[in-house]
Amino acid sequence: MTQQSLAADRRGSWLPTVPLIGAKLLELRKRRTLMIVTVLFTVVLPVFFYGIRLIYHLSDPARYAPAGAPSAFATAGTVMDEFGFIVAVVLGATAGTADLSDGMFRHLVITGRARLALYLARVPAGLSVLLLLAAAGFTVACLVTAFLGRPLPAGAVTPSPGAMAGAGLWLELDLVIGFTVGLGLGSLMGQRTVPVILLIMLQIIITPLLADHALPIFLDGQRAVVGVAMDQLKPAALAGGTTIGPGGGPRELHIPPMPTWAMITVIVGWIIGWSAIGAWKMATRDA
Repeated sequence: MTQQSLAADRRGSWLPTVPLIGAKLLELRKRRTLMIVTVLFTVVLPVFFYGIRLIYHLSDPARYAPAGAPSAFATAGTVMDEFGFIVAVVLGATAGTADLSDGMFRHLVITGRARLALYLARVPAGLSVLLLLAAAGFTVACLVTAFLGRPLPAGAVTPSPGAMAGAGLWLELDLVIGFTVGLGLGSLMGQRTVPVILLIMLQIIITPLLADHALPIFLDGQRAVVGVAMDQLKPAALAGGTTIGPGGGPRELHIPPMPTWAMITVIVGWIIGWSAIGAWKMATRDA
């Protein structure tokens, strides 16, 4: 077998190559407005939040709690989750429709690359940007909580390193869900505006309503919504954080708790299901 035939075989493989992933990463990085918004809502948001709290505390320590109070950690983590999910959806929908909007899809298909590889390459490319930036922003929250949380309010306990790590992993998982669902729905619809609007409504309006009102005849349907499953999986360190959904304030679940296997099934089902739908649509789309 010649070197040229080996190269052709790799090009037709359904597994994305490192150069292909790098090309998709470069496509996203070249969208400066999108990258600026991603940085703002993953890194700058917690810096701004804690900066304001620090200013208030320094100006009037008797009235305002320390910047690193445990309640502030819960609020910062929850707000980063809410806005981070939206950014993840936008990033995923953009990655899923970039070739179509740029008019490059036909050219990529002509090269002989497998369409599944073209789709799968977007996943590590987008997540490498999103998760690294989110980790940087969450690290800020952890450092402030660890070093600027004294004196503690009465009855408050600083989250342990393990609890912070668990909260960070939960946050990253929620961003993975937002990105993969946005990627799949964007690929399915062939545009990013409508998928972004639909998923923002799901995150900010539909999920809080379903979590706050138990409907006996629709209980299984409520539990099948990934946001409800993620809320039940939320670590204790983030409990009580202020949300941006209907009513604001801490989100409390008013439906019977789900078993662990059910939560895992719903979360994995949304990730794999929407990835499969997006990949199928790309594989069957007319070039």
